[in-house]
Amino acid sequence: MAAIDGSGLRMISRMVAAQDAITELEPALSPDGRRIAYVSLTASQSNIWLVQADGAYPVALTEDGGSTSPAWSPDGSKIAFVSDRTGSNDVWIMNADGSGQRRVTTLAGDADRPSFSPNGDRLVFSYTNDDSENLWVVNIDGSGLVAITTGASKDYEPNWGPQGIVFSSNRNSPSGRWKIWAVQPNGANLRRIGDVAGHDPVWLPDGDLLFTDEKSVLAISTISRLRTAAGSREIIVDVQGFIHPIDIRPGKAINRLNPMSQGRIEVAILSTQEVDAPTSIDTASITFGRTGSEQSLAFCDKKPRDVNADGRPDLTCRFATRWGQFKAISTEGILRFKNTKGLPFEGRNPVVIVSEEDPADLK
Repeated sequence: MAAIDGSGLRMISRMVAAQDAITELEPALSPDGRRIAYVSLTASQSNIWLVQADGAYPVALTEDGGSTSPAWSPDGSKIAFVSDRTGSNDVWIMNADGSGQRRVTTLAGDADRPSFSPNGDRLVFSYTNDDSENLWVVNIDGSGLVAITTGASKDYEPNWGPQGIVFSSNRNSPSGRWKIWAVQPNGANLRRIGDVAGHDPVWLPDGDLLFTDEKSVLAISTISRLRTAAGSREIIVDVQGFIHPIDIRPGKAINRLNPMSQGRIEVAILSTQEVDAPTSIDTASITFGRTGSEQSLAFCDKKPRDVNADGRPDLTCRFATRWGQFKAISTEGILRFKNTKGLPFEGRNPVVIVSEEDPADLK
């Protein structure tokens, strides 16, 4: 999760021993921002789960083993989802606590990615039948089923907002790349928005869009904002590695940092069950600073320390603070590294910019 400007990026769920085979995906934030519905996927089944926005109290809402694509109603009382419990992927609705599950569509093909209308009385979803994948609209009681896009293209990932329905599509794309399109609920005014390649577009209240960029060479995941009036793209979150915990100034509650310091700030790369920091990190790959790409590493301690008292030795390193390129408006430090197998990782920790020197940095 992150703020709308990309700040405060943090992991909501964390892998533990019993969850090594679990993948968590398709998060849907409730309208009040307090809960997240998501898909928990194992090798044999997928179900809808619900968790508080801080990661506490996860609970399963479905148990059929074939449920995906959760989407909240505007008032937060219901969740639409897709289930194959009757033999085909159809749209279902349930109360936000998992009760009252009922089927909305009965189709020969496969439905996917439902999204509620702004007043909550209808749903849009993508429907795959033979070689086409188009958008359909249906009342929440199952009546009024109608296609709003047609053709052999693939129209996918719709999101319904006051401005209409936005979706990703490969229509009229000679390169085959997915672009962002919009259409009105009655099928009118079908049009492409901007000229960006991306998925999962979501309306913002001001009429701009958030979307997931197609994976680049460097990024694990990039969330961008499309300024619809200008057609321009602005990167909001750029995660260039699997999220990994770090601790700037281990042992201190507030990570004060002077961007002009001549000293070397200490940062700990914490060990986890998946990563033994002292032995499995390619120290030559470590970068740290305002953007995470700064070549500021001075050295790493040869002797590991368990800085967070979890029983695992951690890797502590020193970085030339001034080379970190921090600014007065900086709110976090970003550290990136690769393990000895070449996999990228990224850690973030908050900082408070100050003008004073920390004597510990000068030792």
